[in-house]
Amino acid sequence: MGKSRLSKRRQVEAAEAAEKTTVKKKKKTTKKKATKKKATTTRARKKKADTPARRRIVWVLYSSTMREEGRYLYHERDKAEEKLQALLAKGKRRYFLQPIKEPLDAEGNLMVPDDEEPAKPVKAVEAPAAAGTTDDEATETAGAETEEE
Repeated sequence: MGKSRLSKRRQVEAAEAAEKTTVKKKKKTTKKKATKKKATTTRARKKKADTPARRRIVWVLYSSTMREEGRYLYHERDKAEEKLQALLAKGKRRYFLQPIKEPLDAEGNLMVPDDEEPAKPVKAVEAPAAAGTTDDEATETAGAETEEE
């Protein structure tokens, strides 16, 4: 069948004894390394918490289509409500007032990203034709050039 129980027991005891001797050697080497590591490592410093960005609250008056009708500073709420009542009495549209937090820089100036600035519509301007010629003459001369080729 195989090995006897007694021989298996002796093998296990021999393996355990071998492990103990290797573990003792490892512990000695790891203790030396561990003391060196502790001497070289430094404490990790905690990062300073980021200060929250400064903000201010303004009252914004919106129409039902979310078009901004007016902006008022926080302490000017009574002016905002007067404007709201005037707009409500004026027409059929619905208007509402909402507080908005605007970001400020360190100096207290309003921060407006470049891409959020309102775009002004640009009118298409026709380039003037050659000096002293009208549109009809310019098309005739262009047609003559194509005929010559």
